[in-house]
Amino acid sequence: MSDSSTAQASPLLYFVAGLLCASIASHLLARPSPKRDGNAMIGEDEDWDSDDDGPAEANCPSSAWGISDAPYKMVLCVNTSLSMGKGKIAAQCGHAAVGCYKRAKRHCQAGLSAWERTGCAKIAVKCPSEDEMDEIAAKALSRGIPIYLVEDAGRTQIAAGSRTVLGLGPAPVREFDGVSNHLKLM
Repeated sequence: MSDSSTAQASPLLYFVAGLLCASIASHLLARPSPKRDGNAMIGEDEDWDSDDDGPAEANCPSSAWGISDAPYKMVLCVNTSLSMGKGKIAAQCGHAAVGCYKRAKRHCQAGLSAWERTGCAKIAVKCPSEDEMDEIAAKALSRGIPIYLVEDAGRTQIAAGSRTVLGLGPAPVREFDGVSNHLKLM
C-alpha cells in the first residue's frame, strides 16, 4: 500500500471504530436508572432490559392483564428538547414501538394479544426533557407497564446517545393515569 492509501483508510477506520463504540455505549446506557420502591429496586430487573421472548414473571402486575382490561394503548413520549425533524421523530417512534412490542411479548402476552385485537392504539406525546422521561419511566415500571427507551446512534440530526423517545405499553388505558396523561399530544 502507498502512503496516500493508508492515510485515506485511517479516518474510515476511526469512524467505524467510533460507531462500534457508540453502539456498545448506547446499549449499556439504555437501562433506566435504578429507583427505590420501598425495599425493592425497580428498573434494574434484567428481564426488563432483555429483548428475548421468554416467559413473563408471575409477580409482575402486567402478567395478569387480558382482554377484560381493555381498552389498551401504547404511548410514545417524544423528547421535544432535541428539536428533531418530523422524519426523525417518526423513525424514532418506530424504534420505540417495536421495542415495546418485544418487551410486552415477554412480560404481558395476554395484554399484548388484547391490544392487537382491539386496534393497536398508539399515541405520540410531547415530553419536554430527559429528566421527565426518567420520571415517567420509573412510574411506568412501578405499574408493570413495558417500557423501551430509544437512544440515537448519532448518524444524522442529533448527538449519539441522545434519548429520543420513551415507549410505554401496550397497557390498559387506566394504567397511564398519573404516568403520562399530563403530556400534550404531538
